[in-house]
Amino acid sequence: MKKSLAFLLILVASTVLASAQTWSESYDAAMKALKSSQWDLARAKFQEAVASRPEDFSGPTNLPGPVTDPRRWRNGAPYSPNFGAAYALYRRATASSDQASMMTDLKTAAGEWEALLAKGQNSRETFYFLGQAYTQLRDVEGTQRLEQRLQALSGKFTWKVDSELLAPEENAAIMNASSGSASIPATPINPTDPSTTPGQATPGQLASNPTTLAGRVQPVATKFALVIGNSESRIPDGVVPFAASDALVVREALVTHAGYPEANVDVVQNSTAAQIMTSAKALADRMPDGATLLIYFTGNGFNLDGKDFLAGVDTELTSDTSTMVAKAELYQVFMGKGARIFAFFQVNRPIVAGRYFGQEVPRVGMIAQTQASVPGEPVYGTVRQGQLTGLYTQAFTSVLAEFRSNRVPVTEFGWQVFYRIRRGDTGETGGSSNQTPTLPVLTNMASDARF
Repeated sequence: MKKSLAFLLILVASTVLASAQTWSESYDAAMKALKSSQWDLARAKFQEAVASRPEDFSGPTNLPGPVTDPRRWRNGAPYSPNFGAAYALYRRATASSDQASMMTDLKTAAGEWEALLAKGQNSRETFYFLGQAYTQLRDVEGTQRLEQRLQALSGKFTWKVDSELLAPEENAAIMNASSGSASIPATPINPTDPSTTPGQATPGQLASNPTTLAGRVQPVATKFALVIGNSESRIPDGVVPFAASDALVVREALVTHAGYPEANVDVVQNSTAAQIMTSAKALADRMPDGATLLIYFTGNGFNLDGKDFLAGVDTELTSDTSTMVAKAELYQVFMGKGARIFAFFQVNRPIVAGRYFGQEVPRVGMIAQTQASVPGEPVYGTVRQGQLTGLYTQAFTSVLAEFRSNRVPVTEFGWQVFYRIRRGDTGETGGSSNQTPTLPVLTNMASDARF
């Protein structure tokens, strides 16, 4: 009887040991594949480990052995094969040159990380990489859900992930993001150097722009924005149907991709001239001296006697400046605070008696102003995620998502928006768009000024 019991204990121990060898050997092979950037092999080996030991484990794993000589697997490291499998897929996606494959991999990885959070496995690493995936997928709703979940945690991360899976710079970025540090500088962009092209991280490298755990670029307290969208109009044939909804799209892009604090971005939709000026003055009152201001206006604009005007929703006549905002007066509100102003206008630009919107160029202040079309052209819309969106707004927000920086160089940004519109989302050379955006016109501002 004693011999049978001893044999049974030996058999059980042997089985446990064999099982441990199976998942640990697969896990070690996955780790080795990660270090050599073999993403497919790493994912396959992590999945092999899951087949033998299904659930990730936050604490140390005790290996079979005598009680008097306890042994811990990999010096007490967490066991994270499910996280690792999603991470390997994410890394394959970011290294891919095939847009369709990249998007598919990102969606799959995001789904797997979402499943881990649903189990209560709230780790810094999962929040960080899920946020990165949402950002690259341009999944605004996903990012918002993640932000809400992150806020509910109040910084209390209850789960540990095997940090040895990640590159040192990734671990550093995650710790900086969770502590609110902005110590990772934005990489200066040199248009002649492919290694610094916005949005193109070298395989195996983390993009150097500071980010938060939920995927937002690190906000800068001195950056402000006034986003105005007037899609309603009493002017015959003067409706810009996508203007009001574009304002919300632009706001989300500024907060997520360009480092604008949510509280510093004011949106004004379908407003009169008086309401626009009231909002502008209220924003200026909150701004410190020398701040950066971005103005994005989409709606109707006109040039009368050489001066530019923004139409309110109550404007009925294109000659009635009493219901319009003089562009120079709008600028003056912020120039009084010494602000650097970056203005973008998505406005139809018909030429009437030799005049067109945007013809007025400021002589004072620090101002960069960019138009969504050249003189004589209208602005067009396109369908984006089932919603009509301005062609310029789509390009503007897409290029911000590629730069992912809280210091975007205005002229290079203008070139990238130009290329995006002229070539379309899928083109690489040439182009046939009916709309041609302008480069910024600068007043007392350098061509590489950052917004």
